[in-house]
Amino acid sequence: MSQLLIQLSHLFKSFGDFPLFEDISLSINEGDFFALIGENGAGKTTLLQLLAGVIQPDSGDYSRSSSVSIGFLPQEVVLTNPMLSVREFIESSLLTDLEKEMATCLEDPNRLAEWAELHDRYEHLGGYRRIPIEQVLQGLKLESSLLDLPISHLSSGQRVRSALAKALIENPDLLLLDEPTNHLDQEMLEWLEMTLKQRKGACVIVSHDRKFLNAICNHLIEIKKGKLANYGGNYDFYLAEQERMLERQIKAFEAQQEERASLKQKIKAITFSKRKPPPAKDRNVMAYDKRGEKHQKSLQHKLAAMKARLEEIEANLISHPKPKSIKGLRFAESPLASSIAIELDHAGKTYGNKVLFANFCKTISKGDRILVTGPNGCGKTTLLKAIAGIIPLDEGCIRSTPTAKIAFLDQEVELLPMDQTPLEYFENRFHFSEEDLRRELHKFALGGADLLRRSFSTLSTGQRKRMMLLSLLLEKPNVLLLDEPTNHLDFITLEAFEKALLDFSGAILAVSHDTTFIEKFATQEWAFENGKLH
Repeated sequence: MSQLLIQLSHLFKSFGDFPLFEDISLSINEGDFFALIGENGAGKTTLLQLLAGVIQPDSGDYSRSSSVSIGFLPQEVVLTNPMLSVREFIESSLLTDLEKEMATCLEDPNRLAEWAELHDRYEHLGGYRRIPIEQVLQGLKLESSLLDLPISHLSSGQRVRSALAKALIENPDLLLLDEPTNHLDQEMLEWLEMTLKQRKGACVIVSHDRKFLNAICNHLIEIKKGKLANYGGNYDFYLAEQERMLERQIKAFEAQQEERASLKQKIKAITFSKRKPPPAKDRNVMAYDKRGEKHQKSLQHKLAAMKARLEEIEANLISHPKPKSIKGLRFAESPLASSIAIELDHAGKTYGNKVLFANFCKTISKGDRILVTGPNGCGKTTLLKAIAGIIPLDEGCIRSTPTAKIAFLDQEVELLPMDQTPLEYFENRFHFSEEDLRRELHKFALGGADLLRRSFSTLSTGQRKRMMLLSLLLEKPNVLLLDEPTNHLDFITLEAFEKALLDFSGAILAVSHDTTFIEKFATQEWAFENGKLH
């Protein structure tokens, strides 16, 4: 029987006056690999923080054995000490501290008994399960030259991979991973999948990568309206179960509608279609009247029963079980007069001593759906930013047709003014009133109307990305530059966005590692290989 690692019972959690979780319970056992899904803002990150013990519930029971070790990869890495070296950041842990203390004890013959106690604790916490740092650094493509740099000198992607390395090296009983696939190329994804499959502990994973979740997870938790729904399979199993559930709900809806209509018809027939009874045939009027009275009472009883049943149905009407989707999310494009939108003429860019691309000549035409591929750090994001006009080229030029209207979606939604609220941003950019903004959010089913007066810095990355999607739609672009567009989006928004992109008649240039998105979207590829762009 597998070991119980963590138990949540009748747990409640609110933020201000907003109830996030209401009476939720969850058991995590050794060998459980949970995918955690839900709409942006539903509480996925908060649930991981509760499981990690980073935040406390308002009420309810949280229990875990003192011997259970937990590794947590947050979605955003907050630096408490920016000058800490990458090596110190990765290796800083209770186990590392124990190793140092054990080594000190061995130098003193009088502390051998203390060493034995520390060793027992080290072994109890899984010290001998640790994965060699070199193996993890190689798998996540973190060069050893980075280890002595301050952690603050790394890019956001490198910091997240360093935090993922830290969580994996400890090889804890329970791994909590919040968007671990965001900054990984295909090789890193395959390595992470293999590494997780070899684990004996448990995992809870938030990820937008549907193929990755299908390969890794054997359970799925959906957060919906403050409750948890548990499914015993991967993401495809969840989708199939949703289909079966929808079929059952439709049958229940149709059966109720049929019974309701039948009852109304029968009540109407009895109430308004009573015929005058025929005269008694045997002239026994008294007996005839008695029989008629019994018949009327029986009829009234039957009528009362049908009315009671109809009232019960009316009080518990089943709404039509339409699956939730976002149908209004579509681009209203500005006309693109020329078939060619953008030309890159011998474009080149270097970073320090590294040539990212040089003498690159390409055109982006109306209807193109181009995927930019290559390992992390090769220059994909730099290329998109150069085309967007955010950073300059070092050589060559980029020409766009006068009618080209370019919109750029950055990977981490860092281009939003973090000190502004959505209301201030949309008012400044699109001259929107609060009523206009609420109407647009409702029209595109992007939600978030309750977040309008909070600064972007206080919103989750997923919530910010939904706001950026609205901004993208309102710009009415005909050229889209998308850097990892599927990152941080819940699956309902993601599928609606994918459909909007497939219906988009302008030009699209995208960077993505999401296999499902790539299969749906890409019609051609620009590949970074060995410092060259093909």
